[in-house]
Amino acid sequence: MEKKQVQNLVDLLGRMKSLKRAGWVKRQVKNPESDADHSFSLAFLAMLLAPDNLDLLKCLKLALIHDLPEAFCGDFIPGELEPKEKALLERSAMQKVCDDLKMPELMELFSEYEQHTTPEAEFVWTLDRLDNVFTAKFYESKSAQKLTEEFAASALPRIGGISDKALKKNLQKILKDLY
Repeated sequence: MEKKQVQNLVDLLGRMKSLKRAGWVKRQVKNPESDADHSFSLAFLAMLLAPDNLDLLKCLKLALIHDLPEAFCGDFIPGELEPKEKALLERSAMQKVCDDLKMPELMELFSEYEQHTTPEAEFVWTLDRLDNVFTAKFYESKSAQKLTEEFAASALPRIGGISDKALKKNLQKILKDLY
């Protein structure tokens, strides 16, 4: 890696670690998770829950890069922006990440995730919502705030869209066990 790439990587990772997730900030959660926290949690869930028929390394890569653009365009709550506007902002920010790190392959992974065109991307895209339920459950256990049901309702349709029946059943059971 060239010196400038290393400096850009330091900046990107620092931004991910310091960017607090907007949904938790809006709900005034004390000490809300960062984008880096969320990406780690998502990757950990992928490692634990990926069925044998999926490429685990690809799942981990997708989980780790899925929110990278937010380091430069911010984290948006669903409905805060029109989907097309959000997609353009995130794609432009991801292009900056790719250019800064000289890693064009990150855009391919990001596009795969956003379009959930592979079983791995569909799985990680679904886990992204399930991770929010895990996080809501944790925050709920630390306060009087009720969060789990709202986030579970948002995860349910994604889980319902999983084409692998055994995986869908497993994720539905996990979701049910959370609330």
